[in-house]
Amino acid sequence: MRLEDLCQERRIDTIKWKTPLLVPSFSSRGFPDLREMHQKLGEHTTDASLVSAYDIYYSHLDESAIYCSEILFVDSGAFEVGNNDDLTDFYNFNGHPTKEWSKEQFEEVVKRLQPLCSLVVVSYDTRASLPEQIRNAQTFFAKIPREYAKDFLIKPIDDKMKFVDIKALINYCEELSEFDIIGFTEKELGSSFLTRCQNLVKLRQALYDRKINVPIHIFGCLDPLSVIVYFLCGADIFDSLSWLRLAYHNGIALYYNSYALIEGQWAQSYHSVYVQGSLKNLEDLARTQAIMGRFARSHDWSVLDLDPLYLKQLQALIGAAGVEF
Repeated sequence: MRLEDLCQERRIDTIKWKTPLLVPSFSSRGFPDLREMHQKLGEHTTDASLVSAYDIYYSHLDESAIYCSEILFVDSGAFEVGNNDDLTDFYNFNGHPTKEWSKEQFEEVVKRLQPLCSLVVVSYDTRASLPEQIRNAQTFFAKIPREYAKDFLIKPIDDKMKFVDIKALINYCEELSEFDIIGFTEKELGSSFLTRCQNLVKLRQALYDRKINVPIHIFGCLDPLSVIVYFLCGADIFDSLSWLRLAYHNGIALYYNSYALIEGQWAQSYHSVYVQGSLKNLEDLARTQAIMGRFARSHDWSVLDLDPLYLKQLQALIGAAGVEF
């Protein structure tokens, strides 16, 4: 599929906003001091931010302060109560034990939301057959105000499946067109970087053939290089907690000790380096988003301003995934 058709500015019609869109996320999962963190950093997330209904419900956030960006994504809370095994290297789970959570509690939070900014509500993600997932999302979204954008997060069909079956999903393109956004977690798109890119290209090709231009949201991906790769393969919206865990430097995500060394901040306290690094991450994300927007209009490789080695490997990857350029 041609790069020009894959990589475009697209619209979230309900809230009249153009993509690409990079969305810094906040979560209590691994961040027991979430409330304080959001108070310090939330106001700096100007275009968009994502919070969890779970954290709103249990007052891990100041509910009156969540409307700090122009667009607020409200996630269903499944991440906060999910399996922790694959993330223990990054998070301190002992600091914040999980509590009970249900679809009814999620819907209670959604009813409390105020239209103080543009709102995007993510569906309550459960594993079921694709038709059942679609019906469940349609039923849920029918209950929420029409001015809220509807983000349908698609999951593998059962616990035995690690990945979404893109080949099967393509048969439901017309149904997918009913949603403002369709989403996937990065890790459930495939077992390798290449496979995930191939699946994005296949899905975008199927949507393109049916003249459907719905934006695609990749959950759990916000490091600059990965974002650009998926963007070139047809994705549009990206969110993650990585901006709170790692420091971005020249497009690469680093542990904070490495960042402090490179930036000559090794004599400063970890807290000071962390706050400065997080604020700089937000600046870098805003810059990356602007660059992606310019590239979507021009398709001029020089706009990406990448190291020649990175650009060579990036082009090799998307070419192998089926992108024609």
